[in-house]
Amino acid sequence: MGQIKFGTDGWRGIIADTFTFENVRKVAQATSEYAKENGWIKGKGVFIGYDTRFFSEKFAACCAEVFTANGIKVLLAKKFVPTPFVTFMIVTGQADFGVSITASHNPYEYNGFKLRTPKGGAAPPEITKPIEQLIGKTEVKRMGIEEAMSKGLVEIVDPYPSYFEWVKDRIDLNFIGEKGFKLVVNPMHGASMDLVKLFLAPHGCDVETINCNREGFFGFKHPEPIEKNIRDLIAEVLDRKADAGIATDGDGDRLGMVDEKGRFINPHQLYALILTHLIKNRELKGDIAKTVSTTSLLNKIAEKYGFNAIETAVGFKYIADLLYEKKIIMGGEESGGLGVQFHIPERDGVFSALLVLEYMAKEGKPLSELVDELYSEFGSHYYKRIDVRVKAIEEAKGFVAKLEESPPETIAQLKVKSTNFVDGAKFVLEDGSWILFRASGTEPLLRVYSESCDIQRLESILSFGRKLIEERLS
Repeated sequence: MGQIKFGTDGWRGIIADTFTFENVRKVAQATSEYAKENGWIKGKGVFIGYDTRFFSEKFAACCAEVFTANGIKVLLAKKFVPTPFVTFMIVTGQADFGVSITASHNPYEYNGFKLRTPKGGAAPPEITKPIEQLIGKTEVKRMGIEEAMSKGLVEIVDPYPSYFEWVKDRIDLNFIGEKGFKLVVNPMHGASMDLVKLFLAPHGCDVETINCNREGFFGFKHPEPIEKNIRDLIAEVLDRKADAGIATDGDGDRLGMVDEKGRFINPHQLYALILTHLIKNRELKGDIAKTVSTTSLLNKIAEKYGFNAIETAVGFKYIADLLYEKKIIMGGEESGGLGVQFHIPERDGVFSALLVLEYMAKEGKPLSELVDELYSEFGSHYYKRIDVRVKAIEEAKGFVAKLEESPPETIAQLKVKSTNFVDGAKFVLEDGSWILFRASGTEPLLRVYSESCDIQRLESILSFGRKLIEERLS
């Protein structure tokens, strides 16, 4: 097989193909060496969490065997946990760094290895590339779990109680509960499971759940909370006349929502709602960060209040440090994850959902009305992403590189006003519309993103994008 590579967030592979126990041990060995060489070990140890996928707990134990053999104490999750819990354990001083065994929103046949640094955020390229170079260079060390436990090198921990207290200190659950919201929650068979219900049901909310059992095939859907994957949630919201529907992905860091009218509320709208709430009601002041593929609506909201919107490459690892260093009040990405300054430097789907509910409670308005108010003030924003499958990730990267070398001057009869090559090739047009071409960091896909204030113009821009791909890859 080829060299193991970290993508947008961690290393992922198909179980029993590239994601094997042997390869997981190699990655754990390289990570152990890097952690020790770079002063990550401060006496607490590494927290290892895992999601609900096939063999996730066994892959986690496999990692533990390697870390302990290298003299690193392991805090092993008692049961599956959302990836945000890994970051939580680090930033609260309970662990030195962390690993989450998960493939996030990928199809069921995948699993993965997400690394969280001593700052709590996803490991950026300056960390993962040296780790890649260490993989397979030295013999893998192993220590049996029972032996490690007898030596005090493995501790089984339950992070749920302390996480609950952390969240309760940051969000007024009683205030939300007083509104008696009727909610339907779809964790998509993932690691978030009953979290929303555990938070809100005791405080007066009526919370029903669907797809809330461990099922390794994820109902034969990608565990990604996008509209086409949560039709059942939309139907349940309408059938139960609920105030909102909440969906989280396989490892609980992404969020999708449905309003009381059955409309899917996409990540861009959720970010805009939460940003407005943070500034207007929580009175937070400061800049924000957004990945290059995220809506320009955030720029307009930030500008209204006198703040800047920093554009980063795709991947929350580019936002995490800004949150950790408190340089921004919020950061988000197109794929459905956002973080806020007063929580953790990581995406957290459940925490984000609670903030939306807090906004609804504070304003005393239904979710649909809050969304409509955004567009009444800032105008319509139509956004769409299409994925074009290619033979390999390298082919997609090659297309983007050539586009940067010879960019178009006009797109869909509109002049290109500015370009951005921080991640892919982004072209901002004279009317404010934009299109972005970038290679996926985890799959052999060429992603094409576009946004416009006019739906027909959006389709024209995307049509241009499709033709350009056909011409240059034919």
